[in-house]
Amino acid sequence: MSRFDVQHRDAFDSLAAARDAGGARLIVTSPPYPDARTPEQYGGASFDTTIAGYGRLGEACFDALVPGGVVALNIDGPVRVWRDSWCQAQSSARVSSSDGARSERSLIAFKLAIDWAERIGFRYVERCAYVKRGISGAHGPRWSQGFELIHVLQRPGGKCVFNAANYKVPAAKPGRSWGGSRARWSGGWVSTRGYTASEDRCLTTAFSIDVNKGNVDQEHPAPFARELADAFVLCYSQPDDLVCDPFVGSGTVAFSCHRHGRRFVGGDLGHRETHHGKPCGRRWADIVNDGLRQTTLFEAVAQ
Repeated sequence: MSRFDVQHRDAFDSLAAARDAGGARLIVTSPPYPDARTPEQYGGASFDTTIAGYGRLGEACFDALVPGGVVALNIDGPVRVWRDSWCQAQSSARVSSSDGARSERSLIAFKLAIDWAERIGFRYVERCAYVKRGISGAHGPRWSQGFELIHVLQRPGGKCVFNAANYKVPAAKPGRSWGGSRARWSGGWVSTRGYTASEDRCLTTAFSIDVNKGNVDQEHPAPFARELADAFVLCYSQPDDLVCDPFVGSGTVAFSCHRHGRRFVGGDLGHRETHHGKPCGRRWADIVNDGLRQTTLFEAVAQ
């Protein structure tokens, strides 16, 4: 296998390719959400977005990871998933179809995590939030949805690679000092500078990113930001480790692996609908491979 294996193929075939290559240290991916977009918006590709379908994905991810390997799964559910049996049991006087009370935020992201942990055997490591600033609009009685869950799960049997210090985020006010004062020490008074901000801020489980500042592919129906991919690639894998994204889309995780010296395997069955507002139809896998070749060529010329 070459360092970058990106093909127009089913997600399960990409996961099998990672398994056959010796296993992935890390899987970073965002599968289609239930009822969130039409198959046409995914380039005609389809995926079973039931608990059973996500369960089969979890089994394939488990098999594709090395012992101790981690999957970071960006997943959420739409408002349009209803509990019909609950709605029908309510009195019309208590629940009005016009006030939005009949709908609820889908529980599928939580059910998925429980299924992967209890049935498949993943160790639940962390829960994160992809906080998307710059989102406008609201939905009926609800605020605009400003974050999505990221479940971090580990295959048992080996050591988990993790080093939060590998991902550096510039502090808002590096070098600034607060609280200069005098402190009593050894019977005398000494002057202190107080707290000085470091060059980098601490990485937390909330990844707050402005999606309107060019760090996502705006023409993909479900993009996530390069900073998000960088954080997981740098913290949960080491140079030359194999990383997988079975729903590669516009290639956010693939390009992160290229920047940071990781090997990559992934694929997608979809294609780009438009490019700069015009019909496109190019397959995502071809777009990602072209981008990887161009980046490699640019680096070679620069050297």
